[in-house]
Parts: sequence; C-alpha cells; structure tokens
Amino acid sequence: MPVSIEDIANYVAALPDVRVDDTTADVFFFKGTEQNFPFATVVTHDQPYDDQSNLDRQGLFRLNIQTDRDTFERLFPGFDKSTSPAESFDLTAIDTLFPHPVYAKMRWVSVITPDHSWPRCQELLRTAHGQAK
Repeated sequence: MPVSIEDIANYVAALPDVRVDDTTADVFFFKGTEQNFPFATVVTHDQPYDDQSNLDRQGLFRLNIQTDRDTFERLFPGFDKSTSPAESFDLTAIDTLFPHPVYAKMRWVSVITPDHSWPRCQELLRTAHGQAK
C-alpha cells in the first residue's frame, strides 16, 4: 500500500528540530526555526514551471528530497546535470526515484507516491535532515 502524505509528514516531523509547513496543499519540511530553504517537500499538483510529473493524475503526489553530491551520483551514476532529467528518466513513473524535474542541478531527488521505495526515502530524508543547516 502506498505511503500517504500524512505518513511522510509524521515520519519527518518526528526527526529532531523539524518545522512542517502544511498551510497549502503542498508540504514543506524545514530544520530549525529558520524557514529559508526546505530539506524536503511534498507537492500535490502541477505548476506552470513544474508539470513534467503529471501530478494532476488522481491521488498522486511527489516527495522531493535534497541530497549531497555523493548520494546523488550514487543514485544516478553518469547523469549529466546539464541535461534535462526527462531525457534519461520517466518523470511520471510511480514509486521510482528520479532526479527532480526542475531542481536536479541542486541534487534534489523525487519519487511519486512511494511504496516499495519508502525505506530508501526514509534513509534519504534522515540524511537530508542531518545535512540541513
């Protein structure tokens, strides 16, 4: 059974010193009181600048996680960040990690409606939280 947005929010909120902003349909996870830049997000719909995952399909959302260089390169060996992730990955695939459609250059990874990938996502979330400033 796929993991819900609530499951993700509860998991991340249980990490130390996390602030959750769920005042919109999307959810943003910050470390500490400064809410300048999230270390993870959940988006629930397409945006004009970010519609390659086709999130307007019924019941889908995308979990996005910031990673470091080594992790990103381990996940996507040989991926050239100067190219669009759409050239090498199916950005609509469910339960599959792929470079973020817009923020791959900043080493963000994404997964649509995680299920079997959830344990790996939990690991990535813990690492992102630990690296967040």
